[in-house]
Amino acid sequence: GQTGAVMTLYHQTSPEFAALILKGGFKPGSAGWCGGGIYFAVTPGATYEKAIGPDSHTGFIIEATVKVGKVLHLPETCDRSMTGQKLASQGYDSVAFNPGDGDEYIIYSNDQVISMKEYSK
Repeated sequence: GQTGAVMTLYHQTSPEFAALILKGGFKPGSAGWCGGGIYFAVTPGATYEKAIGPDSHTGFIIEATVKVGKVLHLPETCDRSMTGQKLASQGYDSVAFNPGDGDEYIIYSNDQVISMKEYSK
């Protein structure tokens, strides 16, 4: 559905990748606690500990306005087999989970990113 919540979320990456993302949008990762999605933290500071994985980079924080819609809350281990298709079939638009150090939000399509910019303190 096109209804539901919109949140301001944060994603840290390298300046090089940030330039590509700001130009062409986010590309879902290949793996993670909640499968291959686009991972966001709820505060800029949390991006230093979170939204990190084997493909992660640091140095540049993107502030994104994200249509999270109907959120599926999963336990701290999340679901490594989750996909956008699987999520949609359950009637949800995004996933939230807390691995123990705060909430993380995951979307599976760049279409849910309404806008983004460089975060500056």
